[in-house]
Amino acid sequence: MKRNIFFVVLLFCAVSLAAQSDDPVIMTINGKEIRKSEFEYSYSKNNNDDVIEKKTLPEYVELFENLKFKVMEAEAEGMDTTEAFRSEFNDYRLQLARQYLNEPVTDEALLRKEYDRMSEIVEISHLFIAYPESLNLHILPADTLAAYKKAVQLNNRIAKGEDFEKLVREFSDDKEVAEAARPGYLGWYKALQLVPALEDLAYAVPVGKTGIGRSNFGYHIIKVHARRSIPGQIRIAHIVVKQAENDSTGEAEKKINDIYARLAAGEDFAELAKNFSDDKENASKGGELGWISFGDIIADFQNQVFALKNPGDYTKPFKTAIGWHIAKLLETKPLDSFESKRDEIEKRLISGGFSLQLQKQKIDDWKAENHFEKNEAAYRNLMTTANTIYPGDSAFYSLYENSPETLFTVEGQAYPISDFIVLFKKNPRSTYSLSVDNLDEHIRQFEFNSLYETEDRMLESRYPEFRDLVREYRDAILMFNISSQEVWDKAAADTEGLERFFAANRSNYAWSEPHFKGYAVEVKDAKTKKQIQKEIKKMTPEAAVEYMNENYRVGDVNHVRITQGLFKQGDNKIVDELAFKGAKATADSEFQDYFILGKVLDAPESYSDVRGLVVADYQDYLEQEWLKTLRSKYKVEINEKVLNTLK
Repeated sequence: MKRNIFFVVLLFCAVSLAAQSDDPVIMTINGKEIRKSEFEYSYSKNNNDDVIEKKTLPEYVELFENLKFKVMEAEAEGMDTTEAFRSEFNDYRLQLARQYLNEPVTDEALLRKEYDRMSEIVEISHLFIAYPESLNLHILPADTLAAYKKAVQLNNRIAKGEDFEKLVREFSDDKEVAEAARPGYLGWYKALQLVPALEDLAYAVPVGKTGIGRSNFGYHIIKVHARRSIPGQIRIAHIVVKQAENDSTGEAEKKINDIYARLAAGEDFAELAKNFSDDKENASKGGELGWISFGDIIADFQNQVFALKNPGDYTKPFKTAIGWHIAKLLETKPLDSFESKRDEIEKRLISGGFSLQLQKQKIDDWKAENHFEKNEAAYRNLMTTANTIYPGDSAFYSLYENSPETLFTVEGQAYPISDFIVLFKKNPRSTYSLSVDNLDEHIRQFEFNSLYETEDRMLESRYPEFRDLVREYRDAILMFNISSQEVWDKAAADTEGLERFFAANRSNYAWSEPHFKGYAVEVKDAKTKKQIQKEIKKMTPEAAVEYMNENYRVGDVNHVRITQGLFKQGDNKIVDELAFKGAKATADSEFQDYFILGKVLDAPESYSDVRGLVVADYQDYLEQEWLKTLRSKYKVEINEKVLNTLK
């Protein structure tokens, strides 16, 4: 084992050295090497033909350095270790990884087999021999032996000519079916309607013959009575006469027979359905039920309608739990293409516990890629124990939960039996009741999980585009967080700094035209306007607005409507008239008069008058000052020879 691990390490080192020679260092920042591939990916992505403002190579080098400075500063402050960062980054990486790890490498042969079976149905009966105490679902191989021998003996008797139904009545443990009018009869089935082991048997056994299959509950002797092809869907209509529970006179049967006689005499099926069918919802449509697939409806009805061969054919009267029916075939259409049914088949197999079987090709590929090596002796040991102790029992756990023995290795990493037991304990459920099948399922799940983890761990080294995207997203989160702390949030909250910056750069914010700073006040009428102006005469505009809101706006009754702003000519009709001596404004019916509070400014008084512009410029200023500090803190060395190889 040590020799294998040593070989893998040497191989990895050789591959790494080869990779590094193909991907030389393009720059070093604060001792950290940046490879050509990383810089080239960023340069190409942000400087392609779709970019409006392209950068020269020297210009982009500076931008790249600035990004790395910020990322390193964020790391220095521990931002890459916070719970919030790890959660956001891991969520992104997980979503991206799924695109690589969950690529469909499904067992197409298994899907195709099920699809091919969907166009055929089989009619079967069974004779069931149960495991002893099968209800506890914990079956050891020894428990199955007596049941298996009994099933073989009975199957041999059937093969020699003994009556199948007689033996069902006498020996089957499925008493409900055994005591039915047709002992052992299960009916017609199509693909994905039976347990897979029994489905395989039903489609393999010749018509008129029997075979033995095993389920979670025991052994089944399956007899195949018939097979027939079916269309993908059929469109049917029916006439139903419901039968009351206390109908001892046969009135319903007599009525359906009368309808059948009229139908045979040439009367129209749709008209008879409209006039006589007890299915009132569909009677008005001539009894039409629409398109159905095999398995959509109750067996008694299904068996009759899917036996019809040609559009226009109809059944003889037949009985279901509802009453008496006559059904007519209106139209057929073939099974949808494999491509259109593929997802449905795959989902049904997965829901039936066959996800690992579907992923067999992917698992085999992963085993080859990751140098999977199985410890055959350890597997045999586990399976031998499962012959006498049921997996999932505490006695089984206690034997292996501290075992250091390696079960298998992946890329030289050993996975001991004790790790397998940890996983097993967390989820002991299984689709299998037989102990060795149960154990095998959990071992295969452990193999899959271990391979999945290895694939996930190797994504960055195997897929350059994945590595680049993950690194880009990580750097972007850290850059955003550190920039928010050092520039964006700081600039927005630093009122004193904003005021100083505005005062020092006042000329940058001059207006080309005057602005009115204040309020446009609309009032109910001229009388109200006069009263308000008298009351607020000695107040500041701000105090006046507060007073009007408190005294002239009560609930839903408003005597004023106030608009605050920094207005230039053309922004507000009232301001245009009263502040800029423009055309008279038009009052509306609800507010018939108006006035203004405030003053006309030729230039902004405070940074708050041009806050958006000042904050943006102040952020730029803070960032440039911050970058000067970072550039003096982090040393950069450029490999000009490698840089000049970029186009």
